[in-house]
Amino acid sequence: MKPLLLVSLGGIAGTLSRFGLGQFFPNDRQGTLAANLIGVSIASILLVLMERRGITELRLLLLPGFCAGLTTFSAVTAQSLEPKDGGIVFLLENISLSLILVVLLVPFARKVIPNRS
Repeated sequence: MKPLLLVSLGGIAGTLSRFGLGQFFPNDRQGTLAANLIGVSIASILLVLMERRGITELRLLLLPGFCAGLTTFSAVTAQSLEPKDGGIVFLLENISLSLILVVLLVPFARKVIPNRS
């Protein structure tokens, strides 16, 4: 029961963060892209941190909780179905930029975050 509560609390915080972030962008696509890139960046660094110093409760709260609530693949999918607005380009932009961030940030985090002694 505790894992479910932790993921739920993290998800609520991530979802509210996503909503707040969306208020700063005049268009849904910009807000979606920003949320996904911020979420992927946070998750990339947290993956290394949790790998090196992981606390199970914190992992549940932050990764499948907060980061999953912040990012939004369902919005990307829905917005990609609007071909007149360059839907497939938006999908490819989200995927490629997210992958680039992971490729850059995971090795960086592994250099910066020391192993637990």
